[in-house]
Amino acid sequence: MSSQELFGILPLLLLSAGIVILLLQVSFWRGHAGGLATTMITLLLAIASCFWVGATLSNGVSSIQVTALLLVDHTSLFFCLLLLLTAIAVSIMGYSYLRLRCNPNENSDSYPEEFYILLLLAMLGATTLVFASHFATFFLGLELISLALYPMLGFSVTGDLSSQREQVQSLESAIKYLILSALSTALGLFGIALIYSASGSLEFSSIASHMAELSQTSTLFATGVTLLLISIAFKLSLVPFHIWTPDVYQGAPTPTTALIATVSKGAVIGFMLRFFNTLDLYGSQILIDMLSIAAVASMLVGNLLALMQSNIKRLLAYSSIGHIGYLIVAFLIGKSTFGTEAVIYYLVAYIITTLGSFAVVGLIADSIEEKILQGKYPDNPRDESEDPYQREFYRGLLWRSPWLAGCLAAMLLSLAGIPLTIGFIGKFYIFTAGVEGQMWILLAGVVIGSALGLFYYLRLLLTMVQRESTTVSESAGSIQIAVSGQLLLTILTGTLLLFGVFPQILINWINAL
Repeated sequence: MSSQELFGILPLLLLSAGIVILLLQVSFWRGHAGGLATTMITLLLAIASCFWVGATLSNGVSSIQVTALLLVDHTSLFFCLLLLLTAIAVSIMGYSYLRLRCNPNENSDSYPEEFYILLLLAMLGATTLVFASHFATFFLGLELISLALYPMLGFSVTGDLSSQREQVQSLESAIKYLILSALSTALGLFGIALIYSASGSLEFSSIASHMAELSQTSTLFATGVTLLLISIAFKLSLVPFHIWTPDVYQGAPTPTTALIATVSKGAVIGFMLRFFNTLDLYGSQILIDMLSIAAVASMLVGNLLALMQSNIKRLLAYSSIGHIGYLIVAFLIGKSTFGTEAVIYYLVAYIITTLGSFAVVGLIADSIEEKILQGKYPDNPRDESEDPYQREFYRGLLWRSPWLAGCLAAMLLSLAGIPLTIGFIGKFYIFTAGVEGQMWILLAGVVIGSALGLFYYLRLLLTMVQRESTTVSESAGSIQIAVSGQLLLTILTGTLLLFGVFPQILINWINAL
């Protein structure tokens, strides 16, 4: 491997080095703050390396092919940068969550550093996935993400101070995800085997050179790609492969839920863009029809089921199903510059708003958990008004904590596609992509899904601005969150409004890819 190839995968090397250093660090010195510091330094160095490699690519080099396994270009670096920035936000959420539930001392084995090791492993898998140009690296990246997520989903079990309800729900979500993820991985691996049997290669560019004959004559190839797409549909929670999503989102620790909803799905979208563009699968009408049906079903089913939810995490889970359906509409326009631009812009909007929504919910729940530990709040909520994950708890939030209510309101308005938010620009891209591709049925699904979404987003917003009723627990009081949480919400809300009011900034960055 040449020095240029090593330089091209510098973000991956830095993440790997950070994992090794963190493993050595916790072998000699246990400390929550130290684990967070090493994780943040690793992520920041990896982010800086993305800019460094990107600057090199701007100097006459369009891409760097690292053996046959990885391809580094501007688009993959943008996805890598987006995922790494998301990981920083998840780290901050994780610190707030873990400091109240893990009590490291001489007589305890409850240490939170393992969370950060698993987070870096998941990020190594996600960044490998967006650089993948070979099925070997695709499978390696996908499995790194999954193997890190299994223990992260059940992480509440390791917390000495976690409530029994949290531990049971966390373990349940981990087991459900493990079983269904294993099934989807098996289908995807079988699909890769069929593709290899038909084409004789696992490298995307090599398969692409035989596409003319494969797409016309090979049933094995068509079956293999179909099975691979089913596996990908599971990771994206597309209907009808969405059944795991609400239960896993509800039971998992909120930082892990945010990680699955953003990083995991963002990495898979990045891979799909490369895979479809390299093999030019947009010419396969069967695959396009399959994705179109899944997109329409996701938009309608996701938003319809969200109407029935009183649990905020389940509501956001079904909401994410609908938003991935919207994103697939832009994806289906093909390999045109506008199609890629629409997908990337909407993905950025989705990640910012979803991350911000889960951050508000998680930080509020952490504040209540702190009151429980201090004996100021009931450990077992008697009704929904005392459970921070229920919609009824948010009644009158504007009067108890105007700042948190304002941040959550901005996220909800963006998810609903209201003007002056990044979500509105993202929805505009979806409509424009649908009109350009003359996908009228898909556009009808977008309109109906958006109308349904507007109802339950505004219903939650109305709940927040209503005056507190007598059913709201007096022990909830004002909600105080850590400075790091306030800073995170400020950045996410500011970014949401910045790109909503001045979208050309992000559009120019995307067009430069």
